[in-house]
Amino acid sequence: MQYDISDKSSILPRDISILPLRNTVAYPYSVMPLIVGVRRSVKLIEKAAEFDGIIGLVASRDGSIEEPNPGQTYEFGTLAKIERIVQESGDTLQIVVRGLERFRMDHWLATTPYLRAHVVPAPESVEHDVEMDALMRSLQEVTEEIIEISPNLPKEVGKFLRHITDPGQLVYIVAATVNLEVKKGQALLELDTMKDKLRMLVAHLSREKEVMTLNRKIRSEAHEEMDKAQRDYYLRQQLKAIQKELGESCESASISDEYTEKLKNAGLPQEALK
Repeated sequence: MQYDISDKSSILPRDISILPLRNTVAYPYSVMPLIVGVRRSVKLIEKAAEFDGIIGLVASRDGSIEEPNPGQTYEFGTLAKIERIVQESGDTLQIVVRGLERFRMDHWLATTPYLRAHVVPAPESVEHDVEMDALMRSLQEVTEEIIEISPNLPKEVGKFLRHITDPGQLVYIVAATVNLEVKKGQALLELDTMKDKLRMLVAHLSREKEVMTLNRKIRSEAHEEMDKAQRDYYLRQQLKAIQKELGESCESASISDEYTEKLKNAGLPQEALK
């Protein structure tokens, strides 16, 4: 079974059903697929689909807890709209949600049949000035560099980022693209100014770029060393085969060379060396 949720209201509700996320953070502006298998959460999605499709997404503090309760989730989350629901095998649903805006948990309303809470909007402060422009440019550039050297990130995203003029959209699309770990992603979500979010992402990605660049260099050097060792081994085997064909043997010469090298490295006095 498949549903298509269309916009039914431009007024976002404040008493909403809360879907806890395990090991991930949802951001405004981002579109993300989710697999919903916990019975409580399946009921939540099915009920939301009957109305406006608006739900609250909050990250769990402990990803190992299957059904977190009040106090076991973070206080800041993202209001989201369910864009698509597909019935998988059994009671599992595959959904696609679109992040709308940041909210802060005010108080819990219910825990059964699923979590519900009253939330309040938590818009970030935005200053449009030269510093903001510089921070946005820095984030666009370092993200493009990260995408260029990463085999797992879509290359077209880098080009798309150049055309984004809204700092919030830039911040959250980058955060979703680079897949921040939960604690760092939640810390980003909770920062109250766009400049602070931009600074945090630029610092994090600059360090990641250095680590990735160094990792590539180390792997390249290790590969070169391995290639050299393999080439040397191949040449030695060829030499042995040629000497065997000529009826020669380098075994005694090899032993002599080995002991000569050992004596050379032993650091003996000149008299003993003679």
